Amino acid sequence: MKPIYLYVWALCLLSLAVLPSCEKEFLELKPDKTLVVPSTLEDLQALLDHGAVMYTGTSHALAEFGSDDYYVSSATWQLLPRPEEKNGYLWAREVYEGRPVNDWDYAYRRILYANTALEGLSKLQPPPAQQEAWNQARGMALFHRGWAFFQLAQLFAKPYDAATAAQDPGIPLRLSPDVEAVPTRQSVAETYRQILEDLQAAEALLPDHPIVPHRPGKAAARQVLARAYLQLGDFAQALDATEGALQLSGDLIDYNALDTSAPFPFPPDGEGNPEIVFYSSQFALEILYAGRVQVDSLLYRTYDTLDLRRKAFFYYEGDKLTFKGSFEGAAHLSTALTTGELYLTKAECLARLDQPEEALHTLNRLLERRYVAGSFAPLTTDNTPDVLGRILEERRKELLFRGVRWQDLRRLNKDPRFAKTLVRVIEGRRYELPPNDPRYVWPIPDNVVQASGLPQNPR
Repeated sequence: MKPIYLYVWALCLLSLAVLPSCEKEFLELKPDKTLVVPSTLEDLQALLDHGAVMYTGTSHALAEFGSDDYYVSSATWQLLPRPEEKNGYLWAREVYEGRPVNDWDYAYRRILYANTALEGLSKLQPPPAQQEAWNQARGMALFHRGWAFFQLAQLFAKPYDAATAAQDPGIPLRLSPDVEAVPTRQSVAETYRQILEDLQAAEALLPDHPIVPHRPGKAAARQVLARAYLQLGDFAQALDATEGALQLSGDLIDYNALDTSAPFPFPPDGEGNPEIVFYSSQFALEILYAGRVQVDSLLYRTYDTLDLRRKAFFYYEGDKLTFKGSFEGAAHLSTALTTGELYLTKAECLARLDQPEEALHTLNRLLERRYVAGSFAPLTTDNTPDVLGRILEERRKELLFRGVRWQDLRRLNKDPRFAKTLVRVIEGRRYELPPNDPRYVWPIPDNVVQASGLPQNPR
């Protein structure tokens, strides 16, 4: 497999060239033309299995910097070494100070890998014995591209609005590995059309249950489709995608079986966690190190004392309430797709489609596995007057630090019932992010704009 690793290095250099976010000397590097370009099905599958590129370092960092899952003290904020973390925490108008932006670079690197695999696969005529493997490889490539486009859209494009989506600038939709192609921004409508097209095609090709655990299957494609449909406000389609995913992957952990007093209650690297539909993780974020990040005590108090998430997710370090509930089973954050999210999405869609009893029945299935055994009283329409509000509250409590909150804020801010003004206080100064503020769209990296001429997002 040595040629594959040589090729991966060459592809990394290509990604640096197509994503102008590194020093000039890197931009001038040319890959050795004698390096092997993957051409066999085995080689292309190996490219898609490159874990350090395709599964780790997902593009959720800016979303975490800006969300209301946490806060830091003024002293901690002053010590942060990266301007994107310091400025992102305050939703500043100038965020990057000319530095490269991992959320952009890593996503387009995954897209480059996916496009390279798709082009290579298009040149193969697999024999019948390899057709299933070819289908899986193509499905994986389409999944990774659609998943990366979706992540980029949550950061660098406006929230979807049917009235303006055809005019609102979206993201560059790289559909080939041609590094010479000049990037342009498609509309938000075109961006979501491509996301749906990629994921629908992936869902048709992927297996029900991948033989390699970290590879995506149909359930993963359906879950990202459900996320996209939530952003579009298409709750019927989101429900259909979610129910399809749950048919294949619906297991839940009974938190009574966890050692909630352990430093990290969940299995390391997500191994053996039955709730993980698709494994992915965030790169290290210094602002969210356990010794720095603090969880809002008001959020903490929304967890009932018999709710086991209270102990599984949080602990005190001195007087700091901090987070330990990553599905990575470690200090860094999981961005995995999970069945817990599927149940919450299904419940929300049912509530929005005027099926409150079914919505609460779905929510109860999740909550009864989160409470001390025998203590949970099922929710009914009699004891839960605001069904949708309760579901969204549980979504907030279940999915914090999973890279989901920012995209939820963006869509929920359109509804006055759920719109929220975010607040930070640093060095005695108050900073606010009102609902639907332009700063819910992060700026495109400075050096990308300079090199490509892409129109910048207003702040």
